[in-house]
Amino acid sequence: MQRILVIALSAAVLSPAWAQQFHLAPPDAPATITIADSAEPGSRLVVRGRVLDGDGRPVTGASIYAYHTDATGVYVPGGAGAAGNDRPRLYGYLRSDADGRYAFSTIKPGPYPAARIPAHVHFEVAAPGHADRTYEIVFADDPFLSSDFRARARDPLGAVAIVTGRPGAGGTLEVSHDIRLRAR
Repeated sequence: MQRILVIALSAAVLSPAWAQQFHLAPPDAPATITIADSAEPGSRLVVRGRVLDGDGRPVTGASIYAYHTDATGVYVPGGAGAAGNDRPRLYGYLRSDADGRYAFSTIKPGPYPAARIPAHVHFEVAAPGHADRTYEIVFADDPFLSSDFRARARDPLGAVAIVTGRPGAGGTLEVSHDIRLRAR
């Protein structure tokens, strides 16, 4: 039994049919995950919210792929800047629940070393009947948050969303972020 499970997992990791073109979550992905556990260095971060359609109704079963750098600002050991963002070490797949809710715990990412780009978490979101959305959240208190990023964040369906964290239990930074999707 265990050997069969290992073979099935290996096949899924090597070439998952559900993730061929866009990073799609498996159909049975949970709505709540841990991207970085307590052993990962960095400040704890929890991101939670809902996936909503253009009318503010919850979207059930939306695929969410989230990824980010580690606390030092790299995606992979030895990387620099955006190097390795095609194969990040800290990532996760989720599906929104019946009320459109999702949540993940991780660490707050660091900004790219030797760059003036705000720390960010990437999102790829897809749901039947809705346009796919690829964007990133940046933190309102980030010292590298420029007027360009602020301008780009004015579009609620754009490529940047600015989030504000609040202190949570045990020093965790908590972010509430609703994902908006446009109908196709």
